[in-house]
Amino acid sequence: MITSPLLLITVILPLASLFLAFRPKGQTIYRYCLPLLPLPAILTGLMAEFHHWLELPWLLIGGVWGLDELRQTFLLLTSVLWATAGIFAVGYLETRKPRAFCVFWALTLTGNLGLIISVDLASFYSFFALMTFAAYGLVVHERTDEANRAGRVYLAMAVTGEMALLTGLLMAAHQADSTLLTELPGAIAESDRSGMIIALLVSGFGVKAGLPFLHFWLPLAHPVAPTPASAVLSGAMIKAGLLGWLVTLPFGEISLPAWGNTLVVLGAIGALGGAALGLNQVRPKTVLAYSSISQMGLITLMVGAAMANMEHAATLFSVIALYALHHGLAKGCLFLSTAVQLPAQRRFRWILWLLIALPGLSLAGLPFTSGAAAKFAMKDALKPEQYDFAVAEYLPLIMTAGAVATMLLIWRFIWTLHQSAQTGHNHPFKWLGWVAATVCSLVAFWFLPGARSEAGHSWFVLTPGEVWSLSWPIVAATALAAVWWLARGRNGSGTG
Repeated sequence: MITSPLLLITVILPLASLFLAFRPKGQTIYRYCLPLLPLPAILTGLMAEFHHWLELPWLLIGGVWGLDELRQTFLLLTSVLWATAGIFAVGYLETRKPRAFCVFWALTLTGNLGLIISVDLASFYSFFALMTFAAYGLVVHERTDEANRAGRVYLAMAVTGEMALLTGLLMAAHQADSTLLTELPGAIAESDRSGMIIALLVSGFGVKAGLPFLHFWLPLAHPVAPTPASAVLSGAMIKAGLLGWLVTLPFGEISLPAWGNTLVVLGAIGALGGAALGLNQVRPKTVLAYSSISQMGLITLMVGAAMANMEHAATLFSVIALYALHHGLAKGCLFLSTAVQLPAQRRFRWILWLLIALPGLSLAGLPFTSGAAAKFAMKDALKPEQYDFAVAEYLPLIMTAGAVATMLLIWRFIWTLHQSAQTGHNHPFKWLGWVAATVCSLVAFWFLPGARSEAGHSWFVLTPGEVWSLSWPIVAATALAAVWWLARGRNGSGTG
């Protein structure tokens, strides 16, 4: 039985690494250890048995850890992204105060992994809070005025979100008379205070998930954080809020069309509003931050549909997990690409730009990529005739507009990156981390369990109609971008 040791070492290894920070000559060793810290979590995601709960009666008020199919996908996404970003960080941190970075990196990683494998409320909230507050150290790492301001906004919103989250979790646990997360959805569905509890949980987790009007920290924090930290903030940690929704809200217990309508409207605002704001940005990482808000808006559409019609919750959960896996891996390598120096040889630059663009095109749904799989699955799951809540009929329109907006954002990102890119030497570990992240997004994705679970559709055998349905938003957005580029002048600096 290897599940229990793997679950324990998933959390213990990053925590134990903190001892290296106290060794006078341990900074270099610590830096090179960063890619190793998530390896037990990757093994846990690949090898651990489902529904084998590890009971820890000595921990807090009694801990219970384990994995199910949903947690497995989130654990693999999170651990793979932290591992590739950790490789990148080895080269990125050569002269950038590695001790403080490594300490906050290890603490944030511990929280991010721990909350995923937690099945009891006390462990889950403790790890969630650890991740939230340790990440502050990553946001303000550069100690610039801009970073400090972003840190203050992040901290204020984090505290507000934690207060709402803790209140909602305690009220749900009181109703359930249990501290197990698995007992909360049913208890919330039967509670006469279900509206208040759901509102607290939606808003508390919504701060982390970049829900519209709770998203203000995202476009401030992501650009100022060290690039490897930006990658995990946007690719992995933002998904912690999504996972929180999925494991606590009453999905599959009761149909709540009012909440479904609310979340779909918020998702539409996030998907289209985030894109509109992103198109006005001039820094690549800020464009990507708004892209994350936009993509989380599309995922929120599915969360809303699952709330509105309980019979579709199970199907939507697997699609949400697939979309989260695709987005997290793609966004991680896009963030890492912002700190890669261009090679001096022109022919190699074209190869580099192609590899930078592919994960972006995947986000837009390019056929035969992970994005195409995610968007096909989402379209199938959100056919309006399956739902009976008020705004369901607008789902296809929102998804189509979201696909066009995504491609426009990708062109904006590539343009701003082109404007700021510099030629120079890259540390070998920066190359290795970025290439590893790109390979995971473009190739390894297809072999991960979260993608395999949706293998009922053959993503590589598409009809001409399916290819066109994926391609025309890309073509339309490309035409719009070309018109804008010609109209505003080739310097492209007309906005922002």
